[in-house]
Amino acid sequence: MNNPDFYWELVRKNIGVYSKEEQQKLKESKLIIFGLGGVGGVQAILAARMGIGHVTGIDPDEFEISNMNRQMLASVSVLGQAKAKVAEDTVKDINPSISVRFVQTSVDEHNAADLIKNHDVVIEAVDDMPSRVIIHRTARELGIPSVGMSGSPPHRGFVSSFFPDGIHYEDILNLPGKGMKLTNRELRKQIANIKKKRAWYSVEQGAPREWAEAFCSGKAGWIITPVRAMLLATFSFHEAVQILTGQIPMAPAPKAILINLDSEHPVQVKTAPDSGWNYAHL
Repeated sequence: MNNPDFYWELVRKNIGVYSKEEQQKLKESKLIIFGLGGVGGVQAILAARMGIGHVTGIDPDEFEISNMNRQMLASVSVLGQAKAKVAEDTVKDINPSISVRFVQTSVDEHNAADLIKNHDVVIEAVDDMPSRVIIHRTARELGIPSVGMSGSPPHRGFVSSFFPDGIHYEDILNLPGKGMKLTNRELRKQIANIKKKRAWYSVEQGAPREWAEAFCSGKAGWIITPVRAMLLATFSFHEAVQILTGQIPMAPAPKAILINLDSEHPVQVKTAPDSGWNYAHL
């Protein structure tokens, strides 16, 4: 469907918050979202409603019952279906004028560049930490801004934007193996194990010790509520929109949006210490 009247009526309530010129930039923009679950699925919906012209979505998985507590694309009627296919159908139903490419695949060093090239902004919404490194590293190499996030129990989150000429994702998060291929199994394991440290730090913040023990032994997955997923999706998507419209995002690295609903100041924008962020504490 290529109906300009439909498009401008769809985004009519955006005008005033964003100028018509900024909305036109969104209409001409190309966004890629890695991960279509609790965070990325919401972002795909937001992209359709916001009037972004093209959205690519990447996710290897199918919907299962445990996704339904937080993933806005998940419902009983789509259990067992590919997240990529459901996301494509949903965004096209919201905005028939949107151009889409949704692919059921994982990201790795062999396909990252082909997936990311020709986009204006990359949003990373995956839970696999080595994949996060690959996404941000490749975006930087291609000269494309990227938005990253992470979330930890009970109600904490981190969002930051990365620019090709700015501070490196791996530097600000003190990640090991900068410049090394993630095909190195020992390096992948070392990066993935940071999430176990995050689990134990989460216990200090109020998460159950029993869960951390089970997670670190491979008997439980990461725990996340719909509220935390929605907050991460909203703030990281807003960063992308600010970049696409030519505005300054809230949290260009080394700044970050730090979320903690158990705090008196639940959302803060802070600058990383000189030593960078401790990823185990995010």
